[in-house]
Amino acid sequence: MGQVVYVPVKTGSGADGLSEPEGISLKRVAVVEDFFDIIYSMHVESSAEPGKAPKHAGQKKTYRAIAETYAFLPREAVTRFLMSCTECQKRMHFNSNGLEPKENEPPSPLVSGIIDYNMPLTSTYLKQMKLRVMNSQEQDETSVS
Repeated sequence: MGQVVYVPVKTGSGADGLSEPEGISLKRVAVVEDFFDIIYSMHVESSAEPGKAPKHAGQKKTYRAIAETYAFLPREAVTRFLMSCTECQKRMHFNSNGLEPKENEPPSPLVSGIIDYNMPLTSTYLKQMKLRVMNSQEQDETSVS
């Protein structure tokens, strides 16, 4: 793991007298290579209570949780991650054309529309692709049994 960098950010407004007084705090800079791990932990792991199944928070809650600790992690990265989250896709009641998905119908491909071929391959991207392959293999195994 590389060097950890923090940036100063303003906190509170203090103008209405109800919020905390204005001040400066430090937020950790989110490094591109760590985006996948950061988003995953906030989306699944940190939202789970001990002894309960993990909860998959929505885009707003996930982004807010990340923004409390990290700086410079774009909202679009969270959105793209959630679009590829197989657990969240399973929970969706309707597919893109408004019809309920058929039980044995394969999911629509998400990959082709979200890959930016101008970006260099990073470890984050490779981790995401590995997770997708593992999830698709799990689905194949469960559909056979």
